[in-house]
Amino acid sequence: MRREKAVLTFVCLVVISLIAGLIAGGGCGAPAGETVTPGEEPVYGGTLTVHLATDPVGFDDAIMPHYSTFTLKLTNEEVWEGDWALGYAGGLGSGESDWWAAGGINRLEHKAGALAESVEWDEQQKDTITLHLRQGVHWHDKPPTNGREVTADDVVFSLQRQYTLDTAYMKKTYPGAAARTEISATDDHTVVIKCDPGDFADVITMLDYMNIFPRDAVEQFGDMNSWRNSIGTGPFILTDYMPGSSITYVRNDNYWGGNPVGPGEGDQLPYLDEVKMMIIPDESTQDAAFRTGQIDILSCDWERAQEFLGMPELEHVRYLEDYAQSAIYMRTDKEDSPYADVRVRQALALAIDNQKILDEYYGGDGTLLKWPVIETEAYADAYVPLEELPASVQELYGYDLEKARQLLAAAGYADGFKASIICYNNRAYIDPLSMVKDMWAKVGVELTIDPKDYATFTGISVRRAYDDMLFTWFSGIGTYFKAINYTGPGMYNHSYVDDPVLNQARAEMTAAYPDEATVDQIHAEVMPYLLEQVYAIGLPQAYQYRFWWPWVGNYSGEMSVGYYNAWNFLKYVWIDEELKESMGY
Repeated sequence: MRREKAVLTFVCLVVISLIAGLIAGGGCGAPAGETVTPGEEPVYGGTLTVHLATDPVGFDDAIMPHYSTFTLKLTNEEVWEGDWALGYAGGLGSGESDWWAAGGINRLEHKAGALAESVEWDEQQKDTITLHLRQGVHWHDKPPTNGREVTADDVVFSLQRQYTLDTAYMKKTYPGAAARTEISATDDHTVVIKCDPGDFADVITMLDYMNIFPRDAVEQFGDMNSWRNSIGTGPFILTDYMPGSSITYVRNDNYWGGNPVGPGEGDQLPYLDEVKMMIIPDESTQDAAFRTGQIDILSCDWERAQEFLGMPELEHVRYLEDYAQSAIYMRTDKEDSPYADVRVRQALALAIDNQKILDEYYGGDGTLLKWPVIETEAYADAYVPLEELPASVQELYGYDLEKARQLLAAAGYADGFKASIICYNNRAYIDPLSMVKDMWAKVGVELTIDPKDYATFTGISVRRAYDDMLFTWFSGIGTYFKAINYTGPGMYNHSYVDDPVLNQARAEMTAAYPDEATVDQIHAEVMPYLLEQVYAIGLPQAYQYRFWWPWVGNYSGEMSVGYYNAWNFLKYVWIDEELKESMGY
């Protein structure tokens, strides 16, 4: 079966719809050393152009979902971010985190200060986090801030919006932690966060997630959800937005940051004069724009990648996306639901020919085991490869119709049952579900696919407002230690799981955090049990590719340096326009 370009649509329209316009981001794949070459001498100036598949939905991440406010990653900053020097950094970093993931890596040991020069916490009590803000950081020179210095009051005000506004992700996803946490300033450059020890992991990891805004601007405008009001401390200033066409940013000449590693070590950032994001929904148009040098970086699926793999002048990485992959969820909390019985859930898994989906839909270029986390270098100890799992779990990723029928009969569904699954009205959702529908029909499960428009689908997913089955996203690797995909009341526990074994594992991981080695061990130990319960069915995942032209300097395929920081790497990148011209582009 030819899937007709659906994979990138899956990644783009899921990741983009979820990270609002991001083309597929990073993950884990071939060693970057095979394709990444050290950068040449830094070059200031020029315009770098990338593409998006959709427009941003908003410009204020306390009002709109974070994944729809991606322009903020160039214009605004968080308390801290990922450490560029721990990535490949144009071939000259340490390589501890590849930063290819769109969701990104969330290890505390891989953080670097952004607006906070340093972050301290009480490792014993885990009830106090102190932010020592960087001095001499200024807002963009736009009214009403007019380039004034950032103060602790701005940071406190911004964080409190995230903890108190009903529209904010922190309030929606961690309502208990949001209610119990207190944030205050002790002076102009110190912020103290007091939290319940049980909320420590949620509170500290969200610091590399929530953008900081100027208090006076928010109070004057009411919110920051108009692009014209965009004001931040970031390396770029948003100057123009043409819906359906492009987004333009120019260099912030007063940016505080410097390059930490490589031939440009110590250089004032950013290097680029301008960044353009072209909004190009059509894949063939994206490819043509990249092929002709009109865009400089392209992310695509394995099928589209074949053309560009044949162009030796291009650099590339191959990776697994860590965020916005979807799984089949079921209402396991309803006593009258067939999915309350683990035998039914296991039967549904056994009745799916995962290898056929991988081979025929994804060209065999991918993995069978992706839920609840994918394998990445940074989190390898938290993941158990399929071949190392117990035989009883490995079996669930095989294809055994006879055993599926036996399990259904034992659960009282010898004749099968009718099921309905809600999904996004896009072929990247509908096509794989159509394959599942045909497979399940062989064991008597009659599946109705119920596609919804994006707004309706998103509302259902966020509220978990469905009655039977839901094919939707799950949270990426950066939240593995919070277990939010299968415990708690948050939006990602789509199957309404309330399992004492998993609840205990979550409590143990939370108690052990930030001892990440211990947390990894706990997660790896509970993975066999979790997968055998089949609280969700993660269909196979394809590898993705990211290509770039050699005139893009100091770049190694990154997408997010830190946690959900897609595009923030652009401040480190330079463009050699002379090389580009010499190559005929």
